[in-house]
Amino acid sequence: MKRLGRKRWAFTLVEILIVLLLIGILAGALMLVSFSVTAKAEATRIVEDMRAMKSAAMLYYADFGLWPVWMKSGTTIRDANNRATPDKYLESIPLRGDHWVGVAGVSGDLGEATVIFVSTSVSSTTLERLGVMGSGFPLYGITVAGRITAIPDNPDVFDASTHNAALWYIRKNQ
Repeated sequence: MKRLGRKRWAFTLVEILIVLLLIGILAGALMLVSFSVTAKAEATRIVEDMRAMKSAAMLYYADFGLWPVWMKSGTTIRDANNRATPDKYLESIPLRGDHWVGVAGVSGDLGEATVIFVSTSVSSTTLERLGVMGSGFPLYGITVAGRITAIPDNPDVFDASTHNAALWYIRKNQ
């Protein structure tokens, strides 16, 4: 700080620029942390939606003796078996503007069921975060374009850079 005249003090241009630079660096670091936290929260919500659908599918199986086939149809999730929709078992159906979660099940003695998450416009950062969180449970990936007609027999491990849908097996044939 420089003294001007008798009682006047002023900051130099260099001092002001240094302070502005430090504020910019701190703001940039805060933005990075903020985006990371938002992506983690969105990925956590997706995982919780998948867990809720898994629980609902197990209750459906206990009620009817077969696995549900809950897929997106317009603005809701419908049951292909025409028995019960997920709202019978859940407070809210996991159908968001940027993703939806359903269940694909094949019944019978060796029937298997899969919780499926499909991204319509989830950010790549959130998908990457989902991949990291998916390391705690087996999460497989597929690429979906249009309607889902079948679940592949041997899907790849979920990769956020190539997949826009994630599978989590409730019951898988060995």
